[in-house]
Amino acid sequence: MKYIVALLIFISSSASVYAVYISEIMYDPQGSDTSREWVEIYNDTNSAIDFTTWKLFESGTNHGITSYSGGSSLQAGGYAVIADNPIKFLADFPNFQGVLYDSSFSLSNTGEQLILKDSNSNAVDTVTYVTSIGGNDDGSTLSKINGTWERGDGTPGNINQLSTSSISPVSASSTNQVTVPQMSPPSPDIVFYLPFERTVVAGADTEFSTYATSRDGKQISNLDCKWAFGDGGQGVGTSTLYRYAYPGIYVAQVEGGNFYIRGVGRTIVHVVPPDIVISKIDIGKYGAYVDIFNPNGYLVDLSQWKLTIDGASFPFPKNTVLLGKTTTRFSGVAMGFASSTVTSSTSVKVLFPNLEEVAKYVYIPKVEIVHVSTSSKISSVPVRAQLEKSTSTIQISQNKKDTRIITFIKSIFRI
Repeated sequence: MKYIVALLIFISSSASVYAVYISEIMYDPQGSDTSREWVEIYNDTNSAIDFTTWKLFESGTNHGITSYSGGSSLQAGGYAVIADNPIKFLADFPNFQGVLYDSSFSLSNTGEQLILKDSNSNAVDTVTYVTSIGGNDDGSTLSKINGTWERGDGTPGNINQLSTSSISPVSASSTNQVTVPQMSPPSPDIVFYLPFERTVVAGADTEFSTYATSRDGKQISNLDCKWAFGDGGQGVGTSTLYRYAYPGIYVAQVEGGNFYIRGVGRTIVHVVPPDIVISKIDIGKYGAYVDIFNPNGYLVDLSQWKLTIDGASFPFPKNTVLLGKTTTRFSGVAMGFASSTVTSSTSVKVLFPNLEEVAKYVYIPKVEIVHVSTSSKISSVPVRAQLEKSTSTIQISQNKKDTRIITFIKSIFRI
C-alpha cells in the first residue's frame, strides 16, 4: 500500500501540567516588525498566577518576564500579553486594558519553537509554529480556537476570533456545492491615522494632526478630537499645536468620534533637546552665508523657526531639516540675507517660532598675537625668540656650574 501524506500546516503543542497555555502569537506584524511582536497566554486554572517568576523560552534563551501594567498576577480565566515592547504594543492596540508583561525577544518570521516555563523551569506549554496558517505580514495572528491553531484577527486580552478574511471565496463556476460559514462583520470602530512614532524638539511648537475612518474604510466626518500628550498637557481638534517642555519619550493619545462611534489612537513621541550650533557666518561668492551644525544622531526640523542677523528676521521654510552630525550651509541668496555685512559686532541667532532663543553666534574677527609681555613693559621680541634666549641662558648657567665642580676635584687631588 502506498501512503501519500500532504503536510499543509504543522503546529505542535505539548500537554500542559498546568492549565496554562499560549493562546495567540503575533510573530510578523504588518509593516515593520521591530519591537512589535507579542505572545498571549491564558490562565485556565482556578487561581491567580504571578508570571513574573516564569520564563518564555525562544531562540535558545530563557527570556525573563516583568510586570508593565495591570499587575503582576493574572486572574483565573484571564488573558495576558507578553510584549517585546509594551509601549509599541499599546500604540498598536490602544484599547487594551488587560494584564501586560514586558520581555525581550524577537520571533522568527519563518517559524520556531516557543516554550512557556514555570518558576521551576518546567515546560508548561510548547508551541512550534510555521507560516502556513497565516500571520505573515498581513495583520493577522496565529490564534488557538477550540484547541486548533487558526489564522485569527488580533484580539489580545480577549477571546480569539477567526480572521474575517481567512475564508477564500468560492468561484462562481465551481460545480461543487460548498457551505461557507458566515461571520459577523467587524464592529464600526474608528481607525485613526497617525505616525507610529515621531521625533520632535523640546521647546518648539509642533503640529499634531489626524483623521479617521471606520474599519470599512469610510472617512468619518464631523470628527471631534481630544489629545493627551503624555506629559500632562492636552489639546483639542483634528489638528493642534503642542510644545513639550522637557526631553523624553511620551505617548500622545487622541480620543475622538462623532455622534455614533468613538475610538482611540496613539503615537510614540521622542522629544529631544534643541542642541544645534551656529558655527560660522561669512561672506562668500554670492554674499553672506550661515553654517549650522547638528551634533546629534537625529534629524532636527526647523520648520517655521527663524534666523536673525543683527535683529533682521529670516524664517526657515516649512520642512527645512538638519541632518544629524552634519553642518548645513544656509545661503543668503536663498533666504534673503545675502547683502548682510559681517563685522566685529555681527550677532546671529536661531529662534523658535515663539521667538525663544535656541542658539546664538557672535562674530569674532581673527587676531594674530605678535608680542608678549614679560613685565610692565611690552617686549618687541617674538615669543619663540624669548624662549630660545631663556634656554640659552639656562644652558650657560649649567656649563659654569659643571666647570667649578671639575676645578674643585682637581685641587683636592692636585692634578
